[in-house]
Amino acid sequence: MILITGANGNLGTKTINFLLDKKPDAEIAGLVRSEEKGAELKKKGVEIRIGDYTDYPSIEDTLQGIDTLLLISSSTLEGRAQQHSNVIKTAKEAGVSQIFYTSIVKAEKELSPLSPDHAKTEKLIKESGIPYTIYRNAFYMEFLPLFLGNALESGQWAFPSNGKAINLALRSEMADALANGLADPEKHENRIYEITSNQAYTLDQIAEFLSEASGKQISYTDVSISKFKNTLEEIGLPEEQIAMSVMTAETFVNGALDFTFNDMEKLLGRKPTGLDSFIKNFVNQ
Repeated sequence: MILITGANGNLGTKTINFLLDKKPDAEIAGLVRSEEKGAELKKKGVEIRIGDYTDYPSIEDTLQGIDTLLLISSSTLEGRAQQHSNVIKTAKEAGVSQIFYTSIVKAEKELSPLSPDHAKTEKLIKESGIPYTIYRNAFYMEFLPLFLGNALESGQWAFPSNGKAINLALRSEMADALANGLADPEKHENRIYEITSNQAYTLDQIAEFLSEASGKQISYTDVSISKFKNTLEEIGLPEEQIAMSVMTAETFVNGALDFTFNDMEKLLGRKPTGLDSFIKNFVNQ
């Protein structure tokens, strides 16, 4: 049986849907925090297991009888590595045969503030002795509109990047690639995949795509992280939102997404969607 954690989240739900399409007879369980959160999955024939990364005893119960585990990284950043450790330790005790884990591109370089927890989790998985498959994901392409603020309305886009390019990939295609791996796990045993689209772009280039798609000139300005943070504080955004925006900015500035690999294309069996195509679609929705 395959257990998908974070099963009611966007990535988890899409992965389950793709997996059901590829292997309709697959035995799939979904880890959720409550029966209510698993209601829609249950309708699809997915077995619901209730647990929480932070609650070790609850995780113990959910991993019984599981052969393959997809550990989708926690969306709660506080104590994230410990949350993952709870799942990995329990997986070892339960006799899980293989762990799939969603990390961040080039995690070992620790270029992003988000990377250390992923690098530590990868280490814990390897130390567990359980065969593994690690998908190191770029940022979701679907998040690009969040980075833009009101740029499409104002024609002005200010965001830190220090001239570095970023590689974004569609979350839906990441889910498809995960499902392809889970459908034949042994084929991907002890492999690390760097999951990116086929090209990284500078924010200047992205502004050009936006201008072309919208028919309106979008001017990009590269600002410092401190100035960016001050602007967000002046706007009055919540502290949590500011903190996440600053971490994103640091990720861009440090070149943590300035990588391009063809692993995703190989896993999908086709070229991933390009950022230019994505921009044309979302601008003209």
